[in-house]
Amino acid sequence: MYFKFIFSTAVVASLIFIAHNSIAQEQTRCGNEVMYAKKIAENSTIAEQREAYRQERAHADANPIENRAAVRIIPVVFHVIHQNGSENISKEQIQDAIAKLNLDFSLTNPDAVNLRSTFTSVQANAEIEFRLANKDPNGNCTDGIVRIYSPYTTDGDDEDIKDLSRWPNTKYLNIWTVKSIAGSGDGVILGYAYLPDVVAWGPDLDGIVVRSDRVGTIGTSNGTGRTLTHEIGHYLGLDHTFEGGCSGSGDGVSDTPKAADANFGCDYTINSCTNENPDKPDMIENYMDYSNDNCQIIFTAGQKSVFNNTFSQYRSTLISGSNLIATGTNDLILDVCSPIASFAADAQTICEGGSITYSDESWGGDATSWDWSFPGGTPATSTEQNPTITYNTAGTYSATLVASNNTGNDSFTRTNYVTVSGDAMTNAEFYSEGFESSSDFSSDWTIVNYATAYTWERNTSYKYSGTASVRMNNYSNAAGEVDDLISPSYNLGMVNDPTMTFKYAFAQRTTDNTDRLRVQVSTNCGETWSTRWVKSNEALGTVTAQNGPFYPNSQAQWEEVEVSIPTNVASADNVRFKFEFTGGGGNFLYIDDINITGAVGISEAQQAGISVYPNPATNAVTVELANEMRNVKAEIRSITGQVISQSSITNQKSTLDISNLSSGIYFLRLFSENLDVTEKIVVAGK
Repeated sequence: MYFKFIFSTAVVASLIFIAHNSIAQEQTRCGNEVMYAKKIAENSTIAEQREAYRQERAHADANPIENRAAVRIIPVVFHVIHQNGSENISKEQIQDAIAKLNLDFSLTNPDAVNLRSTFTSVQANAEIEFRLANKDPNGNCTDGIVRIYSPYTTDGDDEDIKDLSRWPNTKYLNIWTVKSIAGSGDGVILGYAYLPDVVAWGPDLDGIVVRSDRVGTIGTSNGTGRTLTHEIGHYLGLDHTFEGGCSGSGDGVSDTPKAADANFGCDYTINSCTNENPDKPDMIENYMDYSNDNCQIIFTAGQKSVFNNTFSQYRSTLISGSNLIATGTNDLILDVCSPIASFAADAQTICEGGSITYSDESWGGDATSWDWSFPGGTPATSTEQNPTITYNTAGTYSATLVASNNTGNDSFTRTNYVTVSGDAMTNAEFYSEGFESSSDFSSDWTIVNYATAYTWERNTSYKYSGTASVRMNNYSNAAGEVDDLISPSYNLGMVNDPTMTFKYAFAQRTTDNTDRLRVQVSTNCGETWSTRWVKSNEALGTVTAQNGPFYPNSQAQWEEVEVSIPTNVASADNVRFKFEFTGGGGNFLYIDDINITGAVGISEAQQAGISVYPNPATNAVTVELANEMRNVKAEIRSITGQVISQSSITNQKSTLDISNLSSGIYFLRLFSENLDVTEKIVVAGK
């Protein structure tokens, strides 16, 4: 069930034009040519097809089509690709972008009056209107926005992004918004689109990819909305005005003066091509140049003819009356949809007693009420839109949101979403982790996997020493995905000038891979992290790149890393380390032999007059108490704090059996009414 309301045109009427100086100093670019170059390298026939299209376009410019409806309506769907960051732009920002497009393509943009008189005779109303879809491909209610959580948001030039969410290109203009788009080495790419000929050789590529901070003029936008205007120009058949330079037919449109190269800034004196008759300056006001956003204000009559040809030859179904009905864009009466519940939190790991603020990120229809459930939290339920919840007990907890409006409701649960940590489990006078115990690894280490099933895993086939290592399954991982491996908590209070070391092995698959490994440290249960070591790209490799799976077969293929620990961390009693891996197309990565070492002072037991020997030991260890000590209890704990054995010491000198312990580091706790000390013991020789 759904309701209808009349869409207000106030968004358009109240739009404030914000002049913005382009970041041309960074040589911002459209990625049209970059992406075409990639596709042509994969299939040389695309170059021939592109040239054939340009010949057709030149014919359209010379023989304009005018037998058409006054205004063409294009149904639009935005696919917002995000990782719960600022790139998850609001509906209001997207609506603002639509409003801005409609101004530019109807020649109602307020700055159109700034056009130089040299070009007013060719200034044209493109007579195109954009509307967010109100029905999805299955006929269901939609607001024309789809939100997809994916690491691809930071790798927007990878065409796989379009496989995450795509609606039929014959019915909708697909626009994918991302956090960033990889540059070409000589500029910052803000967006890209293919010409209409893509429907013949790559229909699944049809549409526009644009950076989220170049959508509209409000919210996170750093522009005035002209990036989308420019890219839709490509989508509807236009090349850059500087295409071909001063020779040949230029951009194939007769009323746009040729330009030797892209123009940056807003220089009205430029006349880079003087071999035309009549000779005119560069049209920096044209949306298809690279000039500043606030200088771009025009499509020409010739460019409009290209649009008309595109609708006639390539996109006739898109603007047909039947399709407007099918997509719910035939009028301005919009259906009110049920919300699709979603949420995020400002932290996922905290200490006992800490708080987390949850943010409603529901989409589809606007939610008007919220019903939250927080097992283990205080309060355990909430009806606020963005509640703050306190967790007082260590553990891992889920959270659920039911978002509702008058049309319907939807429920969304994040399982094991929040990790709450207690006091440090390990007094790390010396700490060594070789991942020898599968149970210790699964119980003590935390894996945060943000997207796919490929993440950190214990591996017994390839290791530096012992019987196991931990491996990041990056060979099957998506580029851009982030996976965290978080250690248990350590008390470094007994270690002077501590240092953490580990060994790792990694191979790229090609030298273009951009994988990154970063080691971070936290003293507040992971609420905040500081980076202590990072290595990426080719520098991360411990062997040369290899296309097949990487399996280290000798210790020579491993490197040891030393990570310094700052004084403020060394004095903390709740220290965690995080190995953060960001995939960049590379191979498996392995980690082994994590050690914390330093200059150790006099132990607690020694300070209390207690002797523990031999140490290291094999089958037994002797505890010799001071004369006045009696009835002392003894506990042997693992390095993660698990109690392995308990006993009582009634004599001044007693022997503790450790024959059942495997080789490794343990902690002997001795305590009574007036005593509580801990001594590290090393079990060796087994």
